[in-house]
This record gives sequence, C-alpha cells and structure tokens, in this order.
Amino acid sequence: MGVIHPDITKAETLPSEFYTNEGNYLSLLQKFSSTWNFIGLESMLDQNNIVPVEIGNIPMLLTKSGTEYYCISNVCTHRGMLLCDDNKDSSSIRCPYHGRTFSLSGKIKHMPEFKGVENFPSPDDDLPAAKVINWHGLLFASLSTDDDFEQYIDAIDERMSFFDFSKLVRDNQLDRLHNLSANWLLYIDNYLEGFHIPYVHKALNSVIDYSKYQTELFDKSVLQIGEGQEGEVCFDIPLGHQDYGRNIAAYYWWIFPNLMLNFYPWGISINVVLPQDVGKTKIAYFGLVSDPSKVGIGAGGELDTVEHEDQWIVESCNRGMKSRLYKRGRYSPTMEKGVHHFHRLLTE
Repeated sequence: MGVIHPDITKAETLPSEFYTNEGNYLSLLQKFSSTWNFIGLESMLDQNNIVPVEIGNIPMLLTKSGTEYYCISNVCTHRGMLLCDDNKDSSSIRCPYHGRTFSLSGKIKHMPEFKGVENFPSPDDDLPAAKVINWHGLLFASLSTDDDFEQYIDAIDERMSFFDFSKLVRDNQLDRLHNLSANWLLYIDNYLEGFHIPYVHKALNSVIDYSKYQTELFDKSVLQIGEGQEGEVCFDIPLGHQDYGRNIAAYYWWIFPNLMLNFYPWGISINVVLPQDVGKTKIAYFGLVSDPSKVGIGAGGELDTVEHEDQWIVESCNRGMKSRLYKRGRYSPTMEKGVHHFHRLLTE
C-alpha cells in the first residue's frame, strides 16, 4: 500500500480506487483493530448498561458492571449470532438464538443442552474483549495487545491542559446521527483541511481569520487551529501556555482513525465516523457543554449548517471518484498537510 510520497510537494493523493473498491475498503478497516478507538461516553450508560458499538466493521458491546466498563464481542461464541441490536438494561447478555448467556464482562455463564460436552466451557467460549480506557468521560477501546494509550492521547492532553474537562455536561439536544452516501475516507479528507472554508462555509469564514488558519501534525493526530475575527468569542488561554495571546476560536482535533474532537469556548463537539460500506458512512455527533452561555455563537455556532455543507461536498466527491476520467490529484503544501498525513498513516 506504500503509495504516498513522504514529501508533500512530490506526493500524489490516494488513487480513486481506495474510495470505490470493496477490497481496499475492507483492507483499510483492519487499521481500526490495531489502534485505540473511541467507543462512546460514560453518559451513554446512564440508562442502559449494554450498548452496541463498532470497532471498524467488528461488532462490539460497550457494557458497565458496577463502576467497571467493558468492550466485548457482540458475536455469540456458539454459532456466530449477533447478541444485541439495541441498548439494554440487563444483568447479563443472552443470545436470542440458543440461549447462551454471558456476564457483562463477557464470561460465559450458562448454555442449554450442553451437558456431557467435553472440555466445556473453556476460555474460548467467553466473549473476546478489548482494553478500555476512560479519558475525561470519553471511552476508548483497543484490540491491540501493545498499544499505549498515553502515547496515543498525549498531544491532546498537553495542548488542551488549560481546558476544564470537569465542567462538561452532555447536552442530548446537540446529538445527531447522519447517513452519508459516501466512503468514510472522504469525510475525514474534507475535515482535515481548512482549504475549502472560504468556498463552502461562508458563515464560518466570517467568524474565523482564514489568513491565520494553522495545521499541526502529530504521530496519530492532526490539529487545526481557527483564530477568531476581532470581537468573536474565543478561549481565555492562561499565561504560560504556548497559545497565550492568540484569539483562538476553535481547536479542531482529528485522532486516527475516525474521531474528531472540536473544542470551542462553550465545550466540545464530537464527530465519530462510522464506515458502513464502501459507499456508505454514518456520522455520530455528541455535544458536551461547559459554558451554556456561549452555545450557538462563534466558530462553534452553526454546526448543523456546516455539517450539511460538508455532506454535500463529500457526497459529490464520492460520485466524482467513480468517474473513469479521475485517478488521483496533488496536495496543497500549505493547506492539505493533514490530508497527506492521514493518507500516509493509511498506507504505511
């Protein structure tokens, strides 16, 4: 897959077949199982202690037992039946096919009509589990055995050290679920550059200073910084922080492979990109508010408008990728550093 030149001034973008070919789609989804994945929020388990989630195209269950969180396979170890399609509040997990029952941590508890079966149950009859980390109320899981979460999240922890996560409260009115007729890569490509803002997002462009738009690259993440126009609502950044003195209206963080954390003076907007098929994607939105008085204003104001504008672009690009006259393009060295970095992570 080594198709992206490390020098952005020489590199060509991903070939169109990465967006249209089923084999490439399935191959790239394997990247999800080799890194950390955002799987949900603590608050998602307030009413239900079993929530279906996905790691790439792997069906999983996010569960809570007492104060412990688990992420376990959503596939029965008997005959491969999906265990749960909807959120539930239950003390155990029972397969709807033949009644095999598991604890909320994935341990097998009971199986009808298996008396006399040798070496049963064994550890193979338990549900495979991922490691789970709770980061400021955001839950991450990894199927990898040697993935270091601190290294994965370190860039965000350091840069956002001034941000008070303890004040965040989930606002369900900000939650959204969008269905796109597009490959998931295109949504992330679009997010990772501010190049299109003056052309696509007129209202957002009137709030931020495009001439000061900045992109920074990290190991498994990309940060885009939008500075506000004079008089716009911005962060109060303390003395000693590297961004002190700047009128920053938004920190746009992308974390490999499919998470966006958008920090605004009012709180955090979360975008999770969920691949469904080679040409279908779901985008789940969550809103965490720390200052309700600032919701709806500034760079984090017209989120629905920005989303709908982005969806039009992404779906149109998806149609264009199918043209036999388009193969691949080039990167803007100043505005598409994030896209280039993403493509290199995909193909390295």
